[in-house]
Amino acid sequence: MATQQGAAAAAQATVLSQSIQRALDVLETLSAEAPEVGQTLTELADRLGLPKSTVARVLHNLEVRGFVEQDGLRRYRVGMRLFSIGGQALAHSHLRVTSRPYLEDLTLRVGESSYLGVLDMHQVLYVDRIESPQPVKSLSPIGSHRPINATAMGKAIVAWMDESDLRRLLTRAGMASRTRHTVTELDTFVAQLAQIRADGFAVDVGEWDEGLTCVAAPVRASNGAVVGALGISGPSWRLAGEQLNDATRLLSKAVTELGAELAPAVR
Repeated sequence: MATQQGAAAAAQATVLSQSIQRALDVLETLSAEAPEVGQTLTELADRLGLPKSTVARVLHNLEVRGFVEQDGLRRYRVGMRLFSIGGQALAHSHLRVTSRPYLEDLTLRVGESSYLGVLDMHQVLYVDRIESPQPVKSLSPIGSHRPINATAMGKAIVAWMDESDLRRLLTRAGMASRTRHTVTELDTFVAQLAQIRADGFAVDVGEWDEGLTCVAAPVRASNGAVVGALGISGPSWRLAGEQLNDATRLLSKAVTELGAELAPAVR
């Protein structure tokens, strides 16, 4: 009898674990590129490789708790409950809190949007942003993800990664093309990172979005480990020449000072 009860409990735990995994898969898929557009039940089921009935059940449970919502066109997107929990986590992030004054100063001095990003599995996660006061500006939403190979932020974070680890990461993640400027060949990308290490910063001109330029530099902990990156992004016709040089100089100074401030807390 005890053996049967133990087997039943194990089976129930397996089912529960599978349900949790599927719920997380749905949330991660909805949080991928262009989360504001949303996805239909059919699109989600196709992307997850699951029956529509299974995905519908998961969506219903998430919607009841406010983690998912749908619009009048029956397209699903992440709900405000998820943003609320994520916002609380971000607000208590030491890196985010400490870097905020540096982002504010960069935007004030350069006049362009500034960002803080960290590596989240195989993508860059934008965890903070100070918007440019100008009407035409770069706007990567907080909480959005961007591919490593198409962004200065991504390149600045992974440039100092062990090459074998980097190759495994990018082989698994893929190197999708965003624009005609995006580097999608692994060996070419690795060679580009060598130059970034020599320069101490990364630049992308139209690699994520035609007409946008971004310069980024790594934020290091006291042990030298890269824990994130600060970036400045704006229209390519504005962030060029001497303006880009000034932005790079200010950015390099900011990450050095930020790293020193993080040293007691990040080890």
